[in-house]
Amino acid sequence: MGKRSIMIYLDHAATTPLRPEVLEGMLPYLRQGYGNPSAMYAAGREAKRAVTAAREIIAQSLSLHPDEIYFTSGGTESDNWALVGAFELAKAEGRGTRIVASAVEHHAVLETLRYLEEVRGASVCLLPVDGDGVVHPRVLSEALREDCCLVSIMTANNEVGSLQPIAALADIAHRRNVLFHTDAVQAYGHMPMGDIAASVDLLSGSGHKLGGPKGTGFLVIRRGVPMRAFFHGGAQEKRRRAGTENVAGIVGLGIAAAVAQRDLEAETEREARLRDQLYHQLQEAIPHVMLNGSRDQRLANNLNLCFPGVSAETLLILLDQRGIAAGAGAACASGALEPSHVLRAMGRSVEEARSSVRLTVGPDNTEEEMKDAAEQIAEVVRHLRKGVTDRISAEKEAT
Repeated sequence: MGKRSIMIYLDHAATTPLRPEVLEGMLPYLRQGYGNPSAMYAAGREAKRAVTAAREIIAQSLSLHPDEIYFTSGGTESDNWALVGAFELAKAEGRGTRIVASAVEHHAVLETLRYLEEVRGASVCLLPVDGDGVVHPRVLSEALREDCCLVSIMTANNEVGSLQPIAALADIAHRRNVLFHTDAVQAYGHMPMGDIAASVDLLSGSGHKLGGPKGTGFLVIRRGVPMRAFFHGGAQEKRRRAGTENVAGIVGLGIAAAVAQRDLEAETEREARLRDQLYHQLQEAIPHVMLNGSRDQRLANNLNLCFPGVSAETLLILLDQRGIAAGAGAACASGALEPSHVLRAMGRSVEEARSSVRLTVGPDNTEEEMKDAAEQIAEVVRHLRKGVTDRISAEKEAT
């Protein structure tokens, strides 16, 4: 079958299409509204008002105060700032420099921890997870020591969608006087966040995961939480993050957050129905399909499946040729599809990890697309499994 003219996009965990209302709201600040928010003249004051309004929207969505929201270039910067900032302050004050995180964190966290450990002398402890990818509170409690300065555990996993018990984990850390950071990049805009934001000290978010522009994000730094500046220069972001604000991007992030908040309940219910429809149709059409991650405690739009005997890399290439965009729970390194560190930490074998695909739905997906995608995926999986069976039979005959 040739490639379809209209793509079925099932990789919303990687990035999302820019919402039309976001683009419309950004355009004035890309054209005539180009004032510097730090300037005193009218155009600068208007830009500052736009940034302030976006900050208030983000704060309202998290039930926080606007002065706890700091705009960044995205989730990666926010994670770096939280980890490096907390570590550097603890080190300067002569406190412990041990950081505890889960083994299933995003690479933005894991690679920052690697840097802090190898270059800055931090002690890093990665917590094991259960078969669903979840950290048990007891595991965290046993890992905390007097020299801990920070715990960092994501709200929702970017690969398998499993939700962590953030409030319980943060409470354990706080009882030991340890700061708690959560990477909420995958969760923000896709689930209620007020209780989670209230329970943590630091929280990372990103715009392009909820229909906003790429290159936008924020870090929540709760009142009273000590945190060093990440960038140095001007007085922007209360002297904690220097650099002229990306006004158009911040406006777009604010609009995306407002729309996501407005539609949250209805959209999560709709996406969960589409996800379940796709899962059930694939279960009926293909034998031996395994679900990765929690069956119940997961993001509404996330479906991560293992198709034993099938190369995820090959499956994704063939689906792309049919106009279906999906993702794998793995990173492409040196031209080879590496087994997902998340799935391996959950106990999946290397073969199972290399046979797993992530399918994530979004606001524009339809029931008809789910039906079409299920049929296409089933057809490709059957084709690939038949190829493996035929090859094994041929090898047996040759011997």
